[in-house]
Amino acid sequence: MFNTYRLYLVLLLTLFIFSIILFLNKNQNEKSSYFGIVIENQNKTNPVDFFLAVEPYHYFMNRTVGRIYHDDYYDSDKCQIEDWNTIETDKIPNEDYHQYLMSIDWGKDLLNKSPSPLAAFAYSDYIAVTLTSERTVSHKVYCRYYDCKMKEMIGKHFVSRNFPRSTVFCARQKGAVYISVTDNLEDVAEFPIRIVRRDAKKPPHYLTVCLAPLYGEEPKFLQLVDFIEYYKLQGATFFHIYVRNVSNYDRILLDDYVRTGEVELIQVHDHYWRADFMWHRVQNNDCHFRSKFFSKWTAFVDIDERIEMKKYPELRIVDLLDQTTPNVSTLHFSTDWIIKNGLSPEKYINDNQLKNEMIFRKFTNTSTKTDTYKQPKCIIRPERIAVMSIHHPRAVYDNSKIAIVNYRIAAIRHYRNSFHKLFPGQINVMFEHGPWRETNIAPWISGNLTTNILNRVKYLFDIEIPPNDIQERWYDRECSKMSLEKIKV
Repeated sequence: MFNTYRLYLVLLLTLFIFSIILFLNKNQNEKSSYFGIVIENQNKTNPVDFFLAVEPYHYFMNRTVGRIYHDDYYDSDKCQIEDWNTIETDKIPNEDYHQYLMSIDWGKDLLNKSPSPLAAFAYSDYIAVTLTSERTVSHKVYCRYYDCKMKEMIGKHFVSRNFPRSTVFCARQKGAVYISVTDNLEDVAEFPIRIVRRDAKKPPHYLTVCLAPLYGEEPKFLQLVDFIEYYKLQGATFFHIYVRNVSNYDRILLDDYVRTGEVELIQVHDHYWRADFMWHRVQNNDCHFRSKFFSKWTAFVDIDERIEMKKYPELRIVDLLDQTTPNVSTLHFSTDWIIKNGLSPEKYINDNQLKNEMIFRKFTNTSTKTDTYKQPKCIIRPERIAVMSIHHPRAVYDNSKIAIVNYRIAAIRHYRNSFHKLFPGQINVMFEHGPWRETNIAPWISGNLTTNILNRVKYLFDIEIPPNDIQERWYDRECSKMSLEKIKV
């Protein structure tokens, strides 16, 4: 009896081994998959050694999706070159005009010992690299190109010059994803920056806004939401906002506009010291090139400046732009000063507090004298401007014109702080434009702006807080869950 049992056991073991051999031979003639990714076993060999298991496809949860082939994807050691990034050029447009402009004295270096790239924008026939440094115009530099792995494309450099200030123009290079700039080809390049595509035949926006760098101790959340919602009512659809330093509370508001796709935040910082206000030229220059072929028109303004339609208050800024003749590349606006004799609130408390603190409601004491060239601001066609400064273009392309807007038609409401700030002399400049009168923005703007500010601020800061006992129950419940999860692990 015992021998018979041993015989049966040997037979069963033999059949089991034979079945395994058949199963393995069968699998070698088929495709198998690991987590839904099909692996071709064309060489009739065992699966790749580093797979823990290569199981038949139907064992996995994604079996109802269908087999997934990765044949159309590029390998991990290669770069996928997008269609728009196949262009190569060997020169920069308008070189003769740029050479002439370089002969003008644009000032000397501002401390920086290296180029310090900030951003890079690829247009149809060249790349503009903006810098945080403010260096001597015509300074010789090298454009250095990098692929998608940040590996330098050796032998593909381009010799260029610093122009305009804080800018280097580079040729287009096929497959270049990142770029850097050095003074010498042997220099170790600073961290390469990603090239941003800006080659649209028609810009995606009609009017965008460049906001000067934010810094200083005064709370800004209410000024910011007022600024953004005001210009949205005037027809703007996107904002480039430059940040030097803001409070965490202010940042929550800014980040929410980023979340909804209306704002891009650019942090300005460098490894060379400079005072906060000294970032304004860098910001203006960068936003000029950032706006090229991104928007037809771009306004350059500060947080305390609102361009308003005066004679026809029912119209918007974009209505004025619609009427501008094609040969105009710049609209130049004069300034009305409004005395701002108080700080903005630090936080939202309630609706009444917010309404009473709204800038356009609280500050209405307005100058009566206007000086066309005293601290004006502009709206420009970015692609037609060669050199941009804080208050107006310094050079233009194609003989385009600068139109000085009649201050009775439209002007800037400049809410100037009347207490001691960074530039105390500017207070005296403001008071030279009296006598003073009370003015208000158009009623339709005032009503909509009040509603829009309340909606945005309350959405973020009017937080519903449950009673303490409910908070404690929730807290205890979540803590208990976490303890149980730890025990399970």
